[in-house]
Amino acid sequence: MELRLLTDADADASTLMSHLAFGMPSGAPAAFAIGPDVRRWGIFDGNTLAAKANERTYDSMVGGRRVSTAGVAGVAVAPEYRGTGLARQVMTHLFGAARERGAVIVTLFRTAPALYRSLGFEQVAELVYGEFPTSALRGLRPRTTALRRATPADGRAIRAVYATIAATGSCLLTRDGPAFEISDERLVGSFDGVTLAIDEWGDVVGYLSWNRGSGYDESAALTVVDLLSTTGDGYAALLSAIGAFDAVTPTVRIRTSGQDPMHWVIPGAGWKVREVRPYMLRVIDFAGAVAARGWPPGLAGEVVLDVEDPLCPWNTGRHRLVLEYGTGRVDLAGTPGTSAPVTDAAEAEIAGQEGTAALQAAAPRITPGGLAVLFAGGVPVSTLRRGGLVTGSDRFDTLLDAAFAGPTPAVLDYF
Repeated sequence: MELRLLTDADADASTLMSHLAFGMPSGAPAAFAIGPDVRRWGIFDGNTLAAKANERTYDSMVGGRRVSTAGVAGVAVAPEYRGTGLARQVMTHLFGAARERGAVIVTLFRTAPALYRSLGFEQVAELVYGEFPTSALRGLRPRTTALRRATPADGRAIRAVYATIAATGSCLLTRDGPAFEISDERLVGSFDGVTLAIDEWGDVVGYLSWNRGSGYDESAALTVVDLLSTTGDGYAALLSAIGAFDAVTPTVRIRTSGQDPMHWVIPGAGWKVREVRPYMLRVIDFAGAVAARGWPPGLAGEVVLDVEDPLCPWNTGRHRLVLEYGTGRVDLAGTPGTSAPVTDAAEAEIAGQEGTAALQAAAPRITPGGLAVLFAGGVPVSTLRRGGLVTGSDRFDTLLDAAFAGPTPAVLDYF
């Protein structure tokens, strides 16, 4: 079989496979796109497309810094070839190709959790589609924040609100680069309305993008795509704008990360989750990922970690994770189960008191899935131990907890 990048000539075969795998509309090759921001890998049996996977170029914000990300979607195998390992083959190839172009993590929305866990992915966040009664917003009034309708001239301010929130979170996409190239006119004009929250100094502190939907009976609903604010009063103002639809749209449907501060502002009850799309992450370049993400500025220390990663063998080994007041690096310190050089004062004391064997035992062992959760942040090492993702010595768990303390990972874009 041949593994290669798809071309425009493969559009019909790729679209048909997406239809068979995901129920995507058939006969729409216009939806097939390739370019600098998207690569489509396929495995061919002669002229037959047997398996495929798509990879887009993104950046994720982790620790306040941009992390080069390969966003994977459209992983599919033709019915006649399922169960033959082709999905694993095309994904393993994608890992190496994505790393070669500079990506250090791979993310996806999973349909087959067992498959992706076997490939080293683990769930780190959820995209949540929920709803609540519009009546839950009755009585909500902002204190000082005003509202106005956005125009294309507000595109820069809208993007700045999102960028501010992404920079203080974990795993949110940056919404820039080739995959997010969109004009200010489309940014505002893609919805029935985009409403801005304006603070007392005239600055845009939040925005609400929404679609009215049809009808005005008990089945009518207002759909919110983005509801984001950098202030609590901004959330109150934007939610009050939604509440003004109470008489004609009894229901609000909204896309959220599940970590949204809006829940602290809504005065009424009735929130329920309609759909959850789990978001998974895999580290394909451990050293590169550590160097790329941000770290707590007041923290310094060293931890020795054993990693066993057969699909990304360059990650395998005994690594020394070195944190130095906001930056991090990984030094290869040997192979798992061997002694690491003693450079840290705490480790020197251990070695002096208990010998080299104790130092060797002091290295926690982490699976690729555990590495994914740890990298994304917000989960204590004790929880990873309970899930079997980290084993071995717990001597340095406190330092690891401080290094990867948060914030809780989130995602707001589906791909």
